[in-house]
Amino acid sequence: MKALRYYGPGDIRIEETPVPELRAGEVMVQVRSAGLCATDVKTFQRGHPKIQPGSVIGHEISGVISEVNLADGWQVGDRVAVAPYAPCLECPQCLRKSYSTCDRLMDEGIDPGGFSEIVRVSKRIVAQDLVRLPDDISFALGSLSEPIACCIHGLEVLRLRPDDTLLIIGDGTMGLLQALLARKMGVQKIILTGMIPDRLAKARAIADVVIDAGRQDLTEELRKAAPAGADKMMVAVGDTRVVESSMQYVGKGGIVNIYAGMPKGQMMSLDPNLIHYNEVSLVGTFGFAPHHFHQAVGLLGSMRVELEQIISGTVTMENISTALMDMAEYRGIKYLVEFPA
Repeated sequence: MKALRYYGPGDIRIEETPVPELRAGEVMVQVRSAGLCATDVKTFQRGHPKIQPGSVIGHEISGVISEVNLADGWQVGDRVAVAPYAPCLECPQCLRKSYSTCDRLMDEGIDPGGFSEIVRVSKRIVAQDLVRLPDDISFALGSLSEPIACCIHGLEVLRLRPDDTLLIIGDGTMGLLQALLARKMGVQKIILTGMIPDRLAKARAIADVVIDAGRQDLTEELRKAAPAGADKMMVAVGDTRVVESSMQYVGKGGIVNIYAGMPKGQMMSLDPNLIHYNEVSLVGTFGFAPHHFHQAVGLLGSMRVELEQIISGTVTMENISTALMDMAEYRGIKYLVEFPA
């Protein structure tokens, strides 16, 4: 089978790769759609400390089960969304139900990686994070389950209420998904800020207030939109300077989620008195738990039209590098890799 391997910044290659050997409790999935995400872009541009040269990248996938080995309840032909990992359920983090911080979260995954024609799905994932796709849900939408699950987890810790003012910093895929999900959760006032005109145009169909931080005075516009500050804030931009500058926009008793991963080595400088006297909570989230992934798949049908609006196009394996470069240059929003049936 063919798979896309990463060898270093700017160096990805399609290679013939052996089909993994299926073990008891596992299934084989023929990949039909795989999402390109910001992590793939960063890896392609400058590498990633946890992704070794020779690895097959990609982790947002959907497809069809092509082989089953003693995995009860599953059969060849089942259409599925596949999570890239699942918690061990045994470590101290799992026992306190903090599944996304599981000490062994990445010990089992999809083999060899999402950008391959076929993947072996580990027993742990089969048991917790393999979810059937309804017949009326496309594989393209199915591959969005993973980023949606991450956003559900990120919004969950904000303890959102309908009367909250939610400020989302960032107009990329995650920022737009967060706005869509927050609206579905009943949040009545959503403010989104970013700098890419095409993305902000999409945001205007979702958020109540959209601010172009590249052309408008962000502080002044936010003062008008939320005079007392935002009740909840998502920072979906991977830059510590953005976190530092945006802390002034959260109101008393607010919660700020540093949602985006930051470049290695970056440090932040924050005013501790703002946190102390205004009782602001600063939190972070990574990934998702199994129940978030199941919830994400369950939402695909009711969000179909909105989700299709953020898909910029599909590419083949041969064109992945072009799509990654487009994303790095902020052309388009979400690209998917399409595999033949």
